[in-house]
Amino acid sequence: MRSIKKSTPTRKSTKKGFKTTEPYLFQTIGKTEVHILGTAHVSKQSVDEVEKMIRTLKPDVICVELCESRMKSVEDPDYLKKLDIFKVFKERKMWLLLSSLILSSFQKKIGNKDIKPGDEMRKAITMGRTLKKPVVAVDREIQTTLKRSWGNVGFFSKMYLFSALLASLLVREDVSDDKIEEMKSDDILKDLFSQIPKKYESVKHVIIDERDVYLAEKIRQAAEGKSVKKLLAVVGAGHLAGIERNLHTTNDLSVLDEVPKRKWWDNISIILYPVFFAGLIGYTTWSQGGEAGMDLFSKLIYIKGGLAALGALIALAHPISILLAFVTAPIGTFVPIFKAGWVSALSESYLRKPLVEDFEHIAEDSETFVGFWKNRVLHIFLVFFLPQFGSTIGTFIVAGKGLKNLF
Repeated sequence: MRSIKKSTPTRKSTKKGFKTTEPYLFQTIGKTEVHILGTAHVSKQSVDEVEKMIRTLKPDVICVELCESRMKSVEDPDYLKKLDIFKVFKERKMWLLLSSLILSSFQKKIGNKDIKPGDEMRKAITMGRTLKKPVVAVDREIQTTLKRSWGNVGFFSKMYLFSALLASLLVREDVSDDKIEEMKSDDILKDLFSQIPKKYESVKHVIIDERDVYLAEKIRQAAEGKSVKKLLAVVGAGHLAGIERNLHTTNDLSVLDEVPKRKWWDNISIILYPVFFAGLIGYTTWSQGGEAGMDLFSKLIYIKGGLAALGALIALAHPISILLAFVTAPIGTFVPIFKAGWVSALSESYLRKPLVEDFEHIAEDSETFVGFWKNRVLHIFLVFFLPQFGSTIGTFIVAGKGLKNLF
């Protein structure tokens, strides 16, 4: 991968900026005053401070720690009504959607009924539009960030991290106002990420360090715009130190926008997987006769298909989705692009489309066992995971039986 190109840093300004009780950074870029406010995404005090700074500073441009797609969803109250979850599964973006849902759900849980996650960003956007000032989304696209973070870890690490995400979804934590204010402390965030095992350092690098560089570069570019004398950026407090380190350095963002390509062994595994089972059945037929080969092939169908269908049944999937899980699992052995979980979830998302209220109640419904089956969004993900898990178990059982007969 290409390295990030940097220029020689320019001198930073030490002039005192706006007086605030919130984490805050003041710099100058050329003749432009750059005011960067650090917030906690569920803090009422942060929301109030955003309004205060905009009214007092009257900035020429406002930057927010959102990517373009997330800023559109924040501005559009009907975003969830327009979300076609069938299309999400059809385009195989379910991992990205689920990660986003878990993150927003977790933030909602530690918030309160008066403050929604990202209200400080929403306040900045609303006031910017009202005052007819440019509002710039300075974060990297969330899909790119997730793909880069997932692409840097192996299969078992993915499962470990994903289980940690699910655990955060299942736990309800009441956080006091004092605790929320502590979340703005850079030291606390450093302590949090210092607990991450070394082998997951690459994930932290993508989610935090790379975005520090990205945010700083986009803010710097916005500050160099014509007629910009004052700029206000609203970002998470944990990014302030990283932005300060990179604000006066030119960085090539195309490097950070690259999505990891499939590794060579991923492409080979797609070929080896069906070749292995075809070879196993073929060799069994040749060495032990046609009846033994047909017996192994039959086991592939009813064991792998049966366990996939059982997973769909446990998820209380639609009868058609259960049938598709049974049929797809053995087919996927020889045509790996067909996954039992993916096909059954695609069917479920078409037959039982989620309602707007299902998206709105994800945080609450995820706290109860029944909620996972009642909420149509969470239910679709169950229909994705359980048949796929059953199919995978079936693969190992059939492979084990085939190899045992040979040896």
